[in-house]
Amino acid sequence: MRKFKTFLGCCLVVASSFTWAATSPVPMLEKTADQIIDTLDKNKGQLKKNPQLVQRTVREHLLPHIDVQGMARSVLGRNAWTRATPDERGRFTQAFSSLVVRTYAAPLAEYSNEKIMFLPERAAPSGRFTRVNSVIIRPNGQKIPLSYSLVLKHGTWKVYDLSVEGVSLLQSFRTQFGQILKMTDMDALIMQLNKQNNSERQAA
Repeated sequence: MRKFKTFLGCCLVVASSFTWAATSPVPMLEKTADQIIDTLDKNKGQLKKNPQLVQRTVREHLLPHIDVQGMARSVLGRNAWTRATPDERGRFTQAFSSLVVRTYAAPLAEYSNEKIMFLPERAAPSGRFTRVNSVIIRPNGQKIPLSYSLVLKHGTWKVYDLSVEGVSLLQSFRTQFGQILKMTDMDALIMQLNKQNNSERQAA
């Protein structure tokens, strides 16, 4: 009987893990997109004059679903991340978080009734990673491909990369930061990111 209970317990754990892995992240992404679009639509007249409103919207609705620490570690690369002190990692992650928000929010300041359509997944997620494709449809009919790469963490899907028209945000930043770190150090990189983030706030 004890062996049977142990076997049953193992089966339940496996079944639970399978359920987590098989759950689609599309509903979460659709809800997030709807929340952002709804806020932009209600404040359309203020967007160009107040980019901070757009950034607050992205920070509130999208950022909780982004694996910021995982992205920060990935864009730096294993060697740079390992060499960095805990304090440097924390400050870099915070600065990088603001950069991700600014990057995603920038084109939304030009919002003019765009729609986001999520494409059906080719197959149900079967592991820790999956990719969801969507299309931003402009009023003139132009379609802009936007893809989300996600990782399953503790039963929750987190975005760890965004690709616009095939260009990976993660890869772009990794190349950019790698070039900076060849000429300077982590502290200088963090200062540069903070300077950029602060200049955008002041311009707003």
